[in-house]
Amino acid sequence: MTLFKWLHPGLHIKRWLFIFGLGMMATSFGLVLTFNYQWLGQIEEWMFRILYETTGHYNYTVLATIGIIVIAAGILIMGWATRRLICTMLGVVIPNESGNISDLILSNLKLSKGPKVVVIGGGTGLSVMLRGLKTKTYNLTAVVTVADDGGSTGRIRQDLDIIAPGDLRNCLVALADKEGLMEKLFAHRFGGSGNLTGHSFGNLFIAALIEILGDVEEAMDATSKVLKVRGKVIPASAEKILLNAEMTDGRIIQGESQIPKAHGKIKRVFTTPEHPQAIKTAVSAIKNADTIVLGPGSLYTSILPNLCVPDIATAVCNSKAKKIYICNVMTQRGETDDYTVADHVRAINRQAGKDIIDFVIANNGNIDTAILQKYANIASHPVMIDKKEVGKTGATLILSDLVNQTTGATHDTKKLANVLFDLINALRTDLSPELLHYYLKRYNRTHR
Repeated sequence: MTLFKWLHPGLHIKRWLFIFGLGMMATSFGLVLTFNYQWLGQIEEWMFRILYETTGHYNYTVLATIGIIVIAAGILIMGWATRRLICTMLGVVIPNESGNISDLILSNLKLSKGPKVVVIGGGTGLSVMLRGLKTKTYNLTAVVTVADDGGSTGRIRQDLDIIAPGDLRNCLVALADKEGLMEKLFAHRFGGSGNLTGHSFGNLFIAALIEILGDVEEAMDATSKVLKVRGKVIPASAEKILLNAEMTDGRIIQGESQIPKAHGKIKRVFTTPEHPQAIKTAVSAIKNADTIVLGPGSLYTSILPNLCVPDIATAVCNSKAKKIYICNVMTQRGETDDYTVADHVRAINRQAGKDIIDFVIANNGNIDTAILQKYANIASHPVMIDKKEVGKTGATLILSDLVNQTTGATHDTKKLANVLFDLINALRTDLSPELLHYYLKRYNRTHR
């Protein structure tokens, strides 16, 4: 029987169960002494006789006191045995875990009860945000674009005829319980001059699982178990999608990696096939979400491709969850040249077919001049904040210092997560006009 397996030699469980039993017996005996149960009259009479011979009279108070002491001792023994038993079992389940185990358990319980947040996007921007969000809630679902066709991902797509694994890999690593060696392994790119040159190990790992298991979702689940992922990473579609862009000058650019190289103004993006099938679990996650977050990431090649999947776009539009857009810090050459915050919002609403964005979180923190010059050399500039125009889209603008000064004009993981979850927690309490005013005042007071 399964029950007896717990008594197998070497598990160090029997001793603590035995001690727990002793504590239970002591507690029971103490209760008997305290409440004077008659069914143990013989023991009680024997103790009374000892008390009488010692004190010269029957002392019920002393007997009750002894009972209380025995109860306390029994409870302490049971508590100690229980703690040792739990530590023994957790030492097997969570090996090499340092620190206070009780704090770890409480933290995990709190995070497991956090809000259901669905993030939609792709690229490095999404993975940066996920690293911060996993410290706030474990109920995270990343719906990720599979339209990437550049680098290692593009070669795998062409050679194996599967979906793009690159953005999926980045999100899985970002949501890993503990990043470190596995992160380095999954991000490792092979050198040399052979067929593996430039390939990411993580991309090859995911591609191999897709071929072995024959199912994209199963491959994602298997990779999640290897990395001990907190949350879920789901492709927007299991189909091999080609992203296209129609430019304002009439040109049609094919391929996600080619769109920024066209150096034109994008009118719209669309996919081949025109109506890719969404993965059902992604649609279900969106429908059940407390909050939906879009971005950060390349507007036309990371965020909007997800909304090109009809069922994903419909689920987002119909969801009662509040939709929050994380605006990029800098414009992107070939995609969002000279775009303001409102321009980003309008592009998303246009792709969705209706005004879906409720809140926009944008950066108003200072960026080092030297860093700005480096970006200016590649025709990239800070996204201009046009508060009135954002208001015309129906969205509420929230401003804060979101920049990581040490790495450049990119989002800081912790800053972004803190601002985002302040808003999410307020929304969970049915954001009142007073609370909204408070948050706007708090985050917008530094706007210049």
